[in-house]
This record gives sequence, structure tokens and C-alpha cells, in this order.
Amino acid sequence: MSAERRAPFHVLLSAVFFSTAGLFMGLIEAGVWAVVFWRSLFALVFTCALMLVMPNRGVTELDRAGLAAAMLSAAAMLAFIPALRLTSVANVAVIHGSLPLLTTLFARLTIKEPISLPTVGLCAMAGIGTAVIFSGSASSGVRIEGDGLALLMTTFMALMTIAFGRSQSSSLLLVALSNGFAGIAGAMLAPSLEVSVGQGAVLACFALVQMTLGLLFFAIGSRGLQPGEIALISLAEVPLSALWVWLAFSEVPATETIAGAGIILAAVLVHLAAPLKRSRNLED
Repeated sequence: MSAERRAPFHVLLSAVFFSTAGLFMGLIEAGVWAVVFWRSLFALVFTCALMLVMPNRGVTELDRAGLAAAMLSAAAMLAFIPALRLTSVANVAVIHGSLPLLTTLFARLTIKEPISLPTVGLCAMAGIGTAVIFSGSASSGVRIEGDGLALLMTTFMALMTIAFGRSQSSSLLLVALSNGFAGIAGAMLAPSLEVSVGQGAVLACFALVQMTLGLLFFAIGSRGLQPGEIALISLAEVPLSALWVWLAFSEVPATETIAGAGIILAAVLVHLAAPLKRSRNLED
């Protein structure tokens, strides 16, 4: 199978790995920043081990796009973990579902990729869906903070998707740098880094499955696809995230989350059904 044909499967596999975050967070009792630190540290160790096994995967020099991708990925991690603690996994997953449209919008703003008028309308539709989710959290100040962090995380992920696609640096190098940045931030913010052996084992599995493998396959797959395509395939993470926590913890999404999910997913699926190259583009 050619690299071009493998790329979509790599991104889909990354979505499966990413979707396990809520499941792992439900098993972890440590503080948010301790989780960020230990998950990032374990992921850094695993990534460095992979770099020793596969030393020639990609350009080893760091380019500016790669540095930006690593920093944006770390910033997304710093928003993601607190979001999972402050709001429901379903809310985080559904807000993250707006990633395809945000990626398309930011690709237009940053690298001048064409964007059609219908896509602008779908972006607005996704925004309405997100607003519906926020309305369901308005009665709880903590929960609405979590929704806000989920939206911030999605914004960072959209920009990271574009940067990953433009970088020529090794995927493993970018994953290692991302975890290094996040680990340093977690160590600086955590009041205590102490965790039990059992919790450490769960955090190690969290780092290996959700972070290391997820981000690695995402970085590899993003090289062969356009930003919008990457984000659309990643949409598989949305239902899977809610499925795992429903099966493990019986967490049922709120009515507003289900309604917002319907609006966002409808917008994204319409975007997916449209041709990748549209004839009606906005003027530069």
C-alpha cells in the first residue's frame, strides 16, 4: 500500500487512540497538573525509545513549522486535561468535533487555502452547535470553564494540524518536543507530583496509548493529507470518546450536548460530502 493510501488509516488509528483520554482520566485520581507532567514524561520516554529504534524516520533537523506544531500541541495538552476534569467527556468530544471546520477556516487565514462561501456558512453552523453546548453548561460556572478550555484546545489542534502538515521534521522529534514542553509546564504548575505506583502505571498506559501512539500516527498521517481531510477523518474520535466512558462509567451526555452534537456533526458531514476542490472560492 502506498504512503498516500496509508495516510487516512494512520489518521483514523490516531483518532481511536486519542478517544481513550476520557477513559483513562476516569481511572486517575491525581491532580490535573500532575497528570499533565507524568503523562508527558512517560510519553517523552516512550517517544525517545522509538527514536532509537527508528532513527531515520523523517528529517532530524527542526524547522519553524515543526517548532510551531510542537508548541501548539503542548498548549492543546495543557487545555485538554483540565477540560476533561471541569466538564463532561461528551462535551469535550463534541466541541472537538468542530475541528474540521476550524482547521479549514484557519488554513484560509494562515496559509491562504481557498475556502468556499458554503464552508463559511457551515463554520457558522458549527459555532451555533457549540453555543448550544455552552448554554447547557451556563448554570455551572465550573462546567462552562471546561467547555471554554475544550474550545481553546480545539483551536490549538486546528493550528497544529496545519503546522504538522507543513513541517518536514521527523514526526517522532515533534512528538518528543511536544511532550517535553507540556511536561515542563506541568511540573511548574503542579503543587505536588506525588502519585502511587498503581496510578503511575495507569498514567504510563495513558501516555503510551493516548498520547504517544495517538500523536505519532496523527503526525505521520498528516503528511499525506490536506488539513481539512485530516480533521474530517479525526471526527471518528467524537463518538468513540463518548462510547468508552458510557461503557465504563455510564456517563450519559446532557440533552444540550446531544443537540449541539447533532448540529456540529451535520455541518461537518455536509462539509465531508462536498467535493474537496470547490469551484466557488472566496477572493483573496
